[in-house]
Amino acid sequence: MSEALSNASWVEDIQGAISVEALVEFLKIWDLLIPVQLQEGTPDKHIWRLSTTGEYSAKSTYDALFQGATFFGPAHRIWKSWAPPKCRFFMWLVAHNRCWTADRLARRGLPHPARCPLCDQEEENIQHLLVGCVFTRQFWFSLLRRFGLSPLAPQPCFL
Repeated sequence: MSEALSNASWVEDIQGAISVEALVEFLKIWDLLIPVQLQEGTPDKHIWRLSTTGEYSAKSTYDALFQGATFFGPAHRIWKSWAPPKCRFFMWLVAHNRCWTADRLARRGLPHPARCPLCDQEEENIQHLLVGCVFTRQFWFSLLRRFGLSPLAPQPCFL
C-alpha cells in the first residue's frame, strides 16, 4: 500500500474506458491521498464510523439509513395494540392520512361527494368523518356511555 501511494502506481491499476466523471473522481481521490503518510509495520485498522464501537454491524447500517428521518410516534401503539390486524391497518392509514375520503379523491380529480354524506355540513375528510361529524360524535358518545366513558367522547371544542 505505501509503495502504491508513494510513487502513485495505484493509477496504473485503472483499466478500461472510463468516463470524464470517473476520471475527475480519481483525481479528487489522488488529491486526498497525497498528504497521507503510511508508517511501515503499522497494520491497517478499519473503523466503522457509523457505530459507537467502531465495528461494522447490519444494525448500525440500518440505523444510519434513518438518521435525520422523521420518527412516527403512534406507530408503536398502533402495531403493538391488541386490535385485530384489519383495525391496526386502518389506524395506520388514518394516522398517515391515507384513507380515501372525499378530500383525497378531490385532490386526485376523482368523483367525490361535495359534502359529508352523513351531516351534509362540511367537506368529508378523515378528521371530520371520525370525530368531527355530529353523527359520529353521537355514535362515540353512545358507544362510550355503555362503558361509563362518555366524557371521552369527542367534543366540538377539541376539533
